[in-house]
This record gives sequence, structure tokens and C-alpha cells, in this order.
Amino acid sequence: MVSSRWQKWLAVLLGVGLVLLWDWRGEPLRPLTLLPMTSPILAEDVTQGRLNAVPPAPAGDVQLTYRFTAQHNGLVELELLLARNEEATPDENGRFTLTLTDRQGNQLTTQSLPTRQLRHNQPFVLRFPVQADSAGRPYQLTLSGSRDNRVTVWGYTVDLLEDTDLALTAGPLRNDAPETAVQELRFTSRYQLTWPDALRQLGQLLWQNGAFILLALLFLLLPGALLLQLRPFATLFSDPPAKLGVMLALGTAVWPLIWYLFSLIGGHFTAWLLWLLVASGWLLVTYRHLVTPSPRHLVTLSPCHPFTRSPAHPLKNWHKDHTLLLLLLAVGLTLRLLAVRDIAFPPWVDSVRHGVITAVMSQSGQTITQTGYEPFLPVDRFPYHFGFHTLSSSLVLLTGWAIPRLLLTLGQLLNALLPLTVYAGGWLLTRQRRAGLLAAFLVTLPLFFPAYYATWGRYTQLTAMLLMPVLLGLTWRLVRGAKGWRGTWWLLALLVGGLFLVHFRVFVFFLPFAGLVWLLSWGRNGRSLWLAAALSVLILLPQLVYLFQSSDPGSALAARQPDYTAFPTAYYTAGWDRLFLWLAGGLLLPVLLLWLWRRRRWTAVPLLVALWGGVVLLLLSGNYLGFPALSLVNLNSYYITTFLSLALFLGSVGAVFWRWLRRQQVVVQFAGIVLLAVGGTAVTLFGVRQQLTILNEQTLLVQPADADALAWLDANLPANATVAVNSWLWLLSTWSGSDGGAWLVPLTGRASSTPPADYIYSRELADFVRGFNEAATAVPDWRTPEAAAWLREQGMTHIFIGVRGDMMDPAELRQNPAVEMVYGRNGAFIFELKPSTDFTD
Repeated sequence: MVSSRWQKWLAVLLGVGLVLLWDWRGEPLRPLTLLPMTSPILAEDVTQGRLNAVPPAPAGDVQLTYRFTAQHNGLVELELLLARNEEATPDENGRFTLTLTDRQGNQLTTQSLPTRQLRHNQPFVLRFPVQADSAGRPYQLTLSGSRDNRVTVWGYTVDLLEDTDLALTAGPLRNDAPETAVQELRFTSRYQLTWPDALRQLGQLLWQNGAFILLALLFLLLPGALLLQLRPFATLFSDPPAKLGVMLALGTAVWPLIWYLFSLIGGHFTAWLLWLLVASGWLLVTYRHLVTPSPRHLVTLSPCHPFTRSPAHPLKNWHKDHTLLLLLLAVGLTLRLLAVRDIAFPPWVDSVRHGVITAVMSQSGQTITQTGYEPFLPVDRFPYHFGFHTLSSSLVLLTGWAIPRLLLTLGQLLNALLPLTVYAGGWLLTRQRRAGLLAAFLVTLPLFFPAYYATWGRYTQLTAMLLMPVLLGLTWRLVRGAKGWRGTWWLLALLVGGLFLVHFRVFVFFLPFAGLVWLLSWGRNGRSLWLAAALSVLILLPQLVYLFQSSDPGSALAARQPDYTAFPTAYYTAGWDRLFLWLAGGLLLPVLLLWLWRRRRWTAVPLLVALWGGVVLLLLSGNYLGFPALSLVNLNSYYITTFLSLALFLGSVGAVFWRWLRRQQVVVQFAGIVLLAVGGTAVTLFGVRQQLTILNEQTLLVQPADADALAWLDANLPANATVAVNSWLWLLSTWSGSDGGAWLVPLTGRASSTPPADYIYSRELADFVRGFNEAATAVPDWRTPEAAAWLREQGMTHIFIGVRGDMMDPAELRQNPAVEMVYGRNGAFIFELKPSTDFTD
């Protein structure tokens, strides 16, 4: 390397300084198609999205005042939706003024706008200096205007939020002050996350979730820790973090197999049984580490000669790269937790499905294939994968946590742990620590996936991708490694079986990799590979038979969205991922092909990974290329997994580049380190910002007020209540709840007009849900007794409306004489349908 340490650090500091200078200058020459490297971290503070009326335009001495209370520190902007009765004219001279003051009357900002520049339904953002201590403090927004002002803002005619107040005032000399039915503005306040508040919130999150995280780690690692006690594996995994990653992957794969096999013989998991397994398992692991290892049982995290009776020191093989990996994992966990700091429910439709499956399995103690969805849904078949749900159900039994909170925390923990198995996979493929470290860095910070899985609640695919790196590495080692790796064939079988139970599609994506490794090795060590395949099929045979009997492949493959096979360009353009794709495919891949021609052995792994990605992409592109494509999977489901092949490719090539750089002249080394420091600093800064803002606000179905309303419903409604909820057409002909009502079934056990999407597995239930929602969407006015009568005819007894809402308007329902509001708080409502004898038309 560079001849002295200070020269290396000088190069690093120079690279970092250049990036910071570029950022300070406003990132000149950055392409407009790329997101900024750094920008303030903004998030929603208070949101009121309903609208149905506009107050009179504030003009002259008529003013509109709106008082609200900030919920977070760092209040920085308000967004309103402007309204006007007629289009602007060129000669219009009116002005519309917005003023924000604090509790003491101090003016924070004021902005006067020429009304001829304002349009109807135009969003307007009022920005002001960051209010560092705004949480819990009241603020007043005053809207005023010139006498000829025609602009106002949208509002709502129901008082939704507890800490708000709207008033329309006139001057003291006027006796004809205008009136308005509007009681809330349609507005959103946002806050800027500052580092002091981020650290404070991180401390709170760790305090609230730390014990769960520790227990989840102990639970997930246990099967792998026990399996790697066996002598054949003690010396194979000489890298401590790589061994830990293999433990994690094995544990995550084996727990679903344990649940699956135990359920097949009629067993039921309970809290005490799981606690017994976890406690006794770790006592056994601890005992094996404390006793003097014998030649038959070598227990150490580091390799030790099989004929010595003294264990190797656990830190013997510890390197600075491992310390960097631990730091990276800590940063990843920090960012994943902070990304979900403001939500209590996991996002989107998939999370609701995971919630009801977890509720069923944690109640029965068996896999859902044995029980069906009873008592939550009248569905008796399950053509889906349940591997992840064995983990969530086990932890529900172990902790008693509420399912939404558990799924959210477990999902972010698995997301933060995925870089560990990526490191293990990189090390297994290349036997290079830096290859694994670079790959782990990429999936922790700059790449859009897997972090974006959180915004979909796509926990099954996330768990499968946690297994995949180790599965790839073990497959490679089994076929191409030394003789000692032949004995890992049954570990590979366990991983394959677990992957199948966790996620079908990811299992399908793995198969071409195994085939390519075998083919490119000219059938070498095929016996071990076939043994692993045979054992996995043997283990999974009952499940394969069940799936064949429970699914309808013909109809399932026929029902496809028009864009089912379309390439997901939105993901390609998200973040900075396209830069890494260009680097890999446009620059490095041609270089690798050139080096392959020169018979360089190190090119085998990156080229294999690239070939694997290309083959799967080709098989899924039949509609574009004119040949039959795989119908069980599509480009969308595959593209969101390509972060792994991209990271492993760049990691393996990056490790080789670093070794090459160390052999060069001082000037070349210095320039190379500066270049690496520039790139590393830029993607790190961007990655931190991206991870903190990874959630898509459109996927946040449940708001805090919904959780309170669901708890009230569970405590006060009869067990046989059937509740109408808002919904929307989610996928093909499948409807989903659009607000907190989506979680009504798994959390309360009450029947719902739109249960979790698994209802599609029952034709009778699917027909009812589709018919109900199509008719409900067409209801023109929810104020009429006829609308309530129709709901009663459908078997509904109550109505739940969450903060986001949809087709059923609480303002209209409050005016319906056949409906009684029994709960209303902060935008969430519960109504009871009166018996037909209790009202007259």
C-alpha cells in the first residue's frame, strides 16, 4: 500500500473533503434525474386529508384562523390545498396571505401571494425556520387577503382532531361576520428530523424493543448454533462473522421445518414448550463451549487442529474487517429502526395477510396447512408459504406482543440482519473478507432494496432473501470446494427445504444457480448436490402433495394483470441503483470477460453471479422475446431480488481491485484511494438519507388514531358483530381494506366486509366481498336511510372508518338517521346501524 499510514489517511481525508465541498456548493453538475446526495429528512407530523367544503375566502377584515398542536420537534412546513370559485384572470390584483405564529404570538413566517398566480386545487407549502422544540406546542395559522381576494383553502365539515380549532372572524365594526360549516382544514404539517432528536428516538426504540431484539436473535440463531456444533463443520467456517451468518440462515430455515414436521405428527407449540426449547438449546450450546473440546466434538468459532484438546481462542481469527462489519450492522439496525419510528403498524396489504396468518398459527400452535384460517376466516385451504409465519408466531407465543408491533419490529430486524448473511455468502463464494464486507455495505446503505421491502410489509420475501446468500455460497462450496465441504450436503438440503417453505418464488430463482454451478463444473461432485436435492424433496413431499391438492394451477396462471410481465422501470430509476447497474454491466462485466479469456480463476464467481442473473432475466422475458415465459414468477418479483446478485458481483470484483491497488506504485495507490473515498463517502451520505426516508407514505394504511379505535371496538362490540369497512380494488379482483379497518379481523376476530386478502381462497367469500364492495362503491349518498338498510341486508351491524378512509364518508354518515356514531376521535369513527324499527323515513 501507500508507503506510510499518514499518506493513506491523507488520501482518505482528501476524498471525503472533496465530497463535502461538493455538497456545500449545492452538488453542482449532479444530473437532475438523480436524487440529491443530502437533503433535510422530512416526515409527516399531523395529517388531515379529508375535504368536502371550502370556507369563504378571507378578504379585507375577514380572517380564517386555524390552531393546531405539533406532535414532533422540528416543525418546518405546512401544506394546504388551495381553492377558488372561478379561474384567475390576467387583470386580477388580489393577494392571499398566510401567517404562522407560535403560542406567544411571535410571527414565524408570513407569505403574501398574488392570486392571479394561484389555481384551484393547487397544493401550497408554507415553509418556515425549523422549530426545534415544537412537540406538544400550539401554533396558529392565519389566512387573510386583500378585499378582492378570491382564494381560500379546502376543509372538512366535521371536527376531526382534538387539538385543533378553526374560526372565521371579522373586524370589530362588522355585524355581518360570515359563517362556515367547515371545522377542519385539509392540511399536512411536516417536521425535520434533527440528529439530537434522532438519537433520542433511537434510545427510546432500543429501550422499547431491545429485549425483543435480543430474544429474537437467540431464537433465530439457536438451530444453526446447534448444527454447527457437529465436528464436520467446526473447521469449515473459519471466519467468525461468516459462521454467525451461516448460523442465522440455518436457524431461519430450520424453525419452519421444525414447525412443519411437528404439525404433521399432530404436535402443538405452546409458549412453555418454546421457552423450554430455547432455554435448553442455549444451555447445551453454552455447555459445549465451556467444557474442554475433545477430538470428536470441536466447539469453537475459529479453526482448531482436530487432534488438539485446547480450543482456539474465539478472537484468534478476528480482523479489522470484522469490526467494520459489526459497525455496519449497528448502523443498519439504527437506520431501519428510525425509518419506522412514527408508525405502529406494518405498512400495506401484505402485512395484513401476515397478521391474520400469524394470529391463526399462534393461536393453534400448528402450521396453517393443518388448521385453515378458522376461527378468523371461513377458509380451509392455504396455497401459500408459511415459513416466515412460524418465526412470527413463535415470537408471539414467547413474548405476548401485539401482532402489528411484533411484525414491524421483526421485519426491520431481519432487514438489518440481511447484510450479515450477505457477508457470509460473499465469504463462502470467494473466501475473501472484503468481498463479503463490500457486498454487505451495499445492501445496508446505498441500494434501494432490501430496505424498501418494509414499505410493502414483504416479510416473506425478505426472510427468503436472508437465506439466499448462504444458500448460494454453500452450493458453490459443495461443488467447487475442498473435500471437507462434501459433508455439508444435508445442511444445503435444510436450507433448500426452509427456503421453499418461506417463499416459493425465491426458491424458483435459486434453482438456475444450482444448475449453472453443476453444469459449469462439468458435473463435478454432482452426487452431493443430488443427495441434497433428494433429501429436501423427501422432507417437503407432504407439503408438495398438499399444495397440489389445495391449489388450482390452471386458474391461478390464467388470472394475470395486463402488465404482469412488464419491466419495473420505477424501481430501476429509484435512488442511485442505476449507477451501480451501469458500473456492473457497462464497465466491469466487459473487463471480466476479457480477463476470462486470459484464464483468470478469480473471474469465476462474479461471472457466475452475472450469468445467473442473466439467465433468470431471460427466462422471465419471454413476452418480450417471443417465447413462453415462466408463469409462476414475473420480472417485478425478480427485479426486487437482484440487489443480492448486484452486491455479490460488485463485492467480489471490488475485493480483487483492492488487492490489485495494493501492488501499484504510490501515486496510483494514492489516486485510487482518493477515488474510492469520494465514491464511498457519496454513497454513504446518500444511503443514510435514503434509508431514513425509505417508507412510501401511500402504503401507510393505519394511523395511530385507528389503533385506538380498533382497541375500543375490540373492547365494546359484541363478538358476533359484522363490521363494514372502507376498501379499494387492490389487485385484479381482490379488494383490500384501505385504512385501519384492514386489520379488524386479525386484531379483533370480528367479521368484516373486506377481510384480509386471503379471503380469495374461498370462492363463496370472494364472491361476497367483490359484490359488496362493487355495490358500496356505487352508493351515491351515505346520508340516506336506504344506504343503512342496504348495509343491514348485507349482514352488517357496524361501520368502521379509519383516518385514511375511502368510499364511506363520516360526514354523511353522521347525518344518517339510521346510523348512530358510537365512537369518534381524531379522524377515526365507529357507527352502529340502528334496527329498522328505531327510525322512520
